[in-house]
Amino acid sequence: MLTDILLVFLIAAGLILLIWCLWGLLLLPLFGQRMTTLCFSRGDGDELEQRVRAFGWMRDGKSAGAQLVIVDCGLTGLGLERAMGLRDRYPWVAYCPEPALTDYIDLMKDTI
Repeated sequence: MLTDILLVFLIAAGLILLIWCLWGLLLLPLFGQRMTTLCFSRGDGDELEQRVRAFGWMRDGKSAGAQLVIVDCGLTGLGLERAMGLRDRYPWVAYCPEPALTDYIDLMKDTI
């Protein structure tokens, strides 16, 4: 009797796990290799390191695009230094000042 209950419980748990995994695959956004994500930043850029690392984690898990662009919306000297450091450290990070964003987007459209 106890083994029957345990067996039914394990089968139900296995089915729930299978449905949960399939549902997760359906909801997982699988973006193309040419997708670019914009990260608007201002001030000292305190959040830049965390945002870039989070994007890298999602990028490695194939749930984010191929490139992250840090858009300068008023970075201070320290913030600009942080942005440049991240751009140099990660090959998939780019930098763009806000006034040049439309030109950058036009340039990216031409490469598609």
